[in-house]
Amino acid sequence: MKHLKKLSPLFIAVALSSTAAATMNISASELPPGGVSVEQAPQFIAIAFDDNESPAGQQWVLDLFASVTNPQGTGNLDNYDGQMPHTTFFNSCQYIKSSFWNAGNVKNTWRAAFEQGHEVANHTTDHLWGGAWMDVATWTSQIQDCNDQLAKPYNPDANPWSASDDDGIGVAGVGFRTPYLDYNPALYSALTNMGMRYDATIAEGWHWTEDGTNYNWPYTLDNGSPGAKLRAEWGLNEDIGEHPGLWQVPVYAMIVPNDEQALAYGISHSIREKIATAIPWFDVSVGKFESADYNLFYQAGLTGAEVLAIMKHTLDLRLAGNRAPFTFLAHSAYYDAGIDSWNPVATSFEERRAVLAEFIEYALTHDAVRLVSHNELLDWMESPQALDAEHCYRPAWQTNKAYTVGDQMIHAGALYEATYWSFNTPPTDDKWGPWFKVMDCQ
Repeated sequence: MKHLKKLSPLFIAVALSSTAAATMNISASELPPGGVSVEQAPQFIAIAFDDNESPAGQQWVLDLFASVTNPQGTGNLDNYDGQMPHTTFFNSCQYIKSSFWNAGNVKNTWRAAFEQGHEVANHTTDHLWGGAWMDVATWTSQIQDCNDQLAKPYNPDANPWSASDDDGIGVAGVGFRTPYLDYNPALYSALTNMGMRYDATIAEGWHWTEDGTNYNWPYTLDNGSPGAKLRAEWGLNEDIGEHPGLWQVPVYAMIVPNDEQALAYGISHSIREKIATAIPWFDVSVGKFESADYNLFYQAGLTGAEVLAIMKHTLDLRLAGNRAPFTFLAHSAYYDAGIDSWNPVATSFEERRAVLAEFIEYALTHDAVRLVSHNELLDWMESPQALDAEHCYRPAWQTNKAYTVGDQMIHAGALYEATYWSFNTPPTDDKWGPWFKVMDCQ
């Protein structure tokens, strides 16, 4: 499935939909998949935006991602080397139905995101509260109705101020996140029955042995979910059971730096104590907190500098540990210039924008970091490659052309490198010849 991301966005969506019921069985593990060492594993960052009812907020996100580039690495497209980063938009489809006042403009922005290579994902139609009570039929209706609306043909000539329910954006989602991160076993039965590729709802990293350096990498639900089992033990949710082939991209706990650690990020007061004054259940001694902009900015009332310190510290722990992906749950509306007038908080929209921009800039200074969508993360999970892996994105060998030491060419389904000058000598796997075979190309 790895090659799909090199095709057109529309083909990707159709192809992934047809192969969503994956045959892979990947148990939760602290180690990267496929035998890739921690030192050679990319440090993936998958920021995703929920709801997306604000065209202005989402457009700012699109502009931000278009302004940066993943580290060059070895130029391996399968590791997203040197590529424009992508994000995932978990869209609530009530915002593109004609009953929503700004549906046409929302639809145009969602389409623009898709055309720029970002992932379109599903966040139900109505964003209902209380997912724990929903049965399979209700979940199926909420998810399928959203995908049906998304998949309707896009009409670029439509009047944005007179939206029609006959128009969509031309692509359905293969990934899903629940509203309010609320779930039950029926949800996962529905997702499996519908052939969705993944869910991105379940919290991980909350076990007392997990400290931000040793979280589980994404896994399939063939063997259940450690995060869901822990929440069931705590009486917060039912355990979800086993759902073969369905991927889980967790919402990982962030680690708030303690007072000494905070100094390294320019914070001279206690962020943990500040959070505890706003949120009684927060454990000052452990410092774990939900990885979501709502919780940080609105629930805890933190400043931009405090949130940036938490994000940097959490990433630094990953880089020093097992490089499990860094996921972050955001809302594009919080970066709209108009939101502060009706939903004021301790930070301004400019400050919140600066946090994301500065964090991404900081993250991309690390050669191992790759900023990806959830789908791209799972593409890599299914076909993992080391950061220094060779690749087959080279020209084909040509006749009547001279080659010198170090030239790399593709010939007869393999990658070859020249060991000395040659002319008109086709590459073969001959230890005495001017070429040696680096690798077979799939």
